[in-house]
Amino acid sequence: MLMSDAGNFYTSHSFATVVIAMLLCSCSASISQSAHAVNSPYEVVEICGYFDGLTFNGTLANQSVQWQSGLGPRLPGSNASELFRNSVAENLTEWNVSMHEYTVDNLTFTNIEALLTPTVFDVDTQRVVLVAHYDTRNIAERDSDENRTNEPIIGANDGASGAAALLELARIIPAMSLEYEVELLWTDAEDQNYTPHRFFGAEAWAGEQSQQDIERTAAYIVLDMIGDADLQLTDIWPGDEALWSTISPLAQSLGMVENQTDCSGAMGVKIYDQNTSIGVFDDHVAAYNIGIPAIDLIDIRYGPNASAFGGYWHTHEDTPDKVSADSLATVGRLVELGLRSGAWMMTNATQDDIEEDNNSLDETLILDDEETSKNYSSKSIIVVSSIILLLLLKIYLRLSIWKKSS
Repeated sequence: MLMSDAGNFYTSHSFATVVIAMLLCSCSASISQSAHAVNSPYEVVEICGYFDGLTFNGTLANQSVQWQSGLGPRLPGSNASELFRNSVAENLTEWNVSMHEYTVDNLTFTNIEALLTPTVFDVDTQRVVLVAHYDTRNIAERDSDENRTNEPIIGANDGASGAAALLELARIIPAMSLEYEVELLWTDAEDQNYTPHRFFGAEAWAGEQSQQDIERTAAYIVLDMIGDADLQLTDIWPGDEALWSTISPLAQSLGMVENQTDCSGAMGVKIYDQNTSIGVFDDHVAAYNIGIPAIDLIDIRYGPNASAFGGYWHTHEDTPDKVSADSLATVGRLVELGLRSGAWMMTNATQDDIEEDNNSLDETLILDDEETSKNYSSKSIIVVSSIILLLLLKIYLRLSIWKKSS
């Protein structure tokens, strides 16, 4: 995951556009949605009935993180990258695995696609795409040791954690006998140091999707940097609002939402903050831009008391001992629960409805960069807004007094 050094802008759904409008002296509609409502084209589904049958194994996923890290940096075209691809092809025997090589801007990279198609299948069968990048950063520009900033990183969390979660899901999905298609997509060249930054693998995949592929894709979900022991997830924009609305009930059922009871009746803890939205560019954007409902499950604070895109991120401290099997299990079980319950099956909306929603979001929130900045509470926004208005009023009054005196 690459983020630039530009300023951040974290907001709550309700106040983001208001602040932008005031600061830019323009008018725009605010974004608000119920934290608990599931929006069309998805419907509320029975979730807790599947709770006891979850089988995602965080320990096995963590073993994969250890194995991947042991390969060394998985740079595009490297031996380590090839070893990872070979392992996927050899072990996913129940999946249709294919390799897709591309060369863009003199960079050669390879995506891995694995398909599991239901017994009853036609060209309109819905599809869920689960995504993680498997490459690792080719420099460590944020490392404290300036002598090592040009060395590639191991990428235990930023790379291996999401890739490992997909491998564990690949192990358990065939037994679910789902009635829709699942595609696992390991993208390459997501985290390479290019300017301007490109999400090469995700862009290449999106460029090959037909209109029919787009219309039958019910969900495209990216898993990135999900292994931090202090797991903190929020909504991410740009991203499909309707698809995000399905995450809250899944997270609540698993005890990931503070002050909400899970399926066993226990009180949840703050892992998923459903009231905060953060701007991040990642592998979900290319799919989102062509009209596919896409979101990004990512924890941007890596390490104890880490700031956004700080801590161990893009340093040589991104090692397997920093990755938690419990965190991998938490995210893996959320995805598993969504798959088993059918939470991401589209029901009563057309593709035009989805594209209209995406266009509406694009017009309201415009990102010029990949990293966002500061997380303002609603009280802070009110204070800042009031100060701006008072300053404008003060300037107006002073100008009026000056004109009278002159």
